[in-house]
Amino acid sequence: MSLTISEKIKNNNQDVSNQLPVSKQSCEDIVNLSVYFDGTGNNLKNDETDKKWANPARLWKNALSYSAFESETNRLVVPLSHPVYVSGVGTPFNGEIDHLEVSVRWMQDNDLTGGSTGIGGSKRLQYGEEQINTHLSKVLKQKIEKLEAELQQDVAQRKNEVNTKVISNLNQHRLIKKINLSVFGFSRGAALARVFTNEVIWKAEAENLELKYEMEGYAEKIPLEVKFLGLFDTVASFGLPATNLPNKLTFSGRDMVVDPRVKNCLHLIAGNEQRFAFPVDLVRKDGVLANPKNWKEVVYPGMHSDVGGGYEPKSQHVSNNFARITLKHMTNEAELSGVKIFSYDKLEEVQNKLFLEQFKIEAETQACWDALQKEAGASTGKVEDDMKRYMQIYYSAYGTLHRQKQALHAAGKSDANIAQSVAQKNRAESRRWWGPTDMATEVERVKKARGYTSADSNQVTGYKQLYRVFYPLQKLYEFYIGIDDWELESFEKEANENTIKFYSNYVHDSKYGFIYNAEPFSYFRQRTVYEPKRSWKGKRVDKKLGPVHEQIARENAMSEAVPETALN
Repeated sequence: MSLTISEKIKNNNQDVSNQLPVSKQSCEDIVNLSVYFDGTGNNLKNDETDKKWANPARLWKNALSYSAFESETNRLVVPLSHPVYVSGVGTPFNGEIDHLEVSVRWMQDNDLTGGSTGIGGSKRLQYGEEQINTHLSKVLKQKIEKLEAELQQDVAQRKNEVNTKVISNLNQHRLIKKINLSVFGFSRGAALARVFTNEVIWKAEAENLELKYEMEGYAEKIPLEVKFLGLFDTVASFGLPATNLPNKLTFSGRDMVVDPRVKNCLHLIAGNEQRFAFPVDLVRKDGVLANPKNWKEVVYPGMHSDVGGGYEPKSQHVSNNFARITLKHMTNEAELSGVKIFSYDKLEEVQNKLFLEQFKIEAETQACWDALQKEAGASTGKVEDDMKRYMQIYYSAYGTLHRQKQALHAAGKSDANIAQSVAQKNRAESRRWWGPTDMATEVERVKKARGYTSADSNQVTGYKQLYRVFYPLQKLYEFYIGIDDWELESFEKEANENTIKFYSNYVHDSKYGFIYNAEPFSYFRQRTVYEPKRSWKGKRVDKKLGPVHEQIARENAMSEAVPETALN
């Protein structure tokens, strides 16, 4: 998404008063809250040793640094920005739990059960909401204490008027003028981010559809704005892998539709992910985005964690640096939308250690990515078509590698300097006989199946007749993976050197080893894509949102009528 200059200025200065200073300056604060739901199997504390933080954890560290920098620079007694981190499902939960929940949490946090089915989501939603209330309560308490300290001299001079003074000043200051909420998530954490955002909005909804957050112990409801929703490759298969069915036993209020009152939304999608248990849940509904000007869904090449982060630096002999390309995209869009976070360039300037360790994009990574973008061409505007394009490039890269190996073998030369597919490397090192073979072997099997399909039955005798007994199995195999001509044609197409370099050095094989190679496998089974569906409560909300959609349409029409220079 691109914002105009005036929009960027407005977002970044919304907490600055537009009134001239007066003797009784307003003590109202605009409080900025951000919540970061980590990805499946990702945990900030656990990932520290192997330096395999997922992108929500990296963003949280950025926001935490921003909050400290902002408080120190402006000498704030009370921080104005409050980042909250929530660990990923399939890992130890970072919030406090009751003793009776320990045994249940083990199942929710176990890598096999929690990681493949996503259970444990409801607990993380509850924790996120509790943390928001904790931070708001802390701000309120500190603001009251600050006012009482400022009134201390008046108390000494006019003891008889103290109660009147305190009440009068508190009535003049609402203390918290507004709450800005931003939410981020990756994988099932992105699903949690979407559900969490809906639950906050629904609880804060006023009769006029504006958002007013009600906090215990606070006389008035506080205006709330959801500034930004940042999503890395949403996977919502809670409870049942690869389904979009409600599962209220482990995940309450499972509504994935993004509310149109979310001001800005960016969803980054993995274009080469293929795991059966990791279908992608789009923000788009009924073929369109609710706010096409400020909401974007962008497809990147790579697997789930190539886009959302979480691989170790040289896992599968592949660099994890490409995930910083998407991290930079998300960081800068969030900052442009008014999230209290350092932009990519500003982080390098003021928090260089954090930048170098967790954000810096290597020059070689950027060069490979730039070259691949030229090969892929501009986005089609449709997620499925962009995913298909990256799959075509992926197949051509591995097909070309296979043919290069064959040519060397035919010439009696070594293929030591030719890259292997990640699956081949993993299979050789683990010495497992089960699990996926390499892509080339699968292609040969399909070619054989198709070859026998066209054979003339009158000419099939002897050995071939025996083989024909097993032919239905071959046919089932071909039917099961649903292979299309474009997939085989892509495999046969020659890829350029830059494409091969990118897929050999920066794209992992997410399927190999996942739940011990037990899930259905094929390199030619395309990823399932879902559009979100409303829960019964969401449907009731939709019936009231006509005026919101009309307002969005008016704003979009006005911005198109009066174009401004955009900041890319």
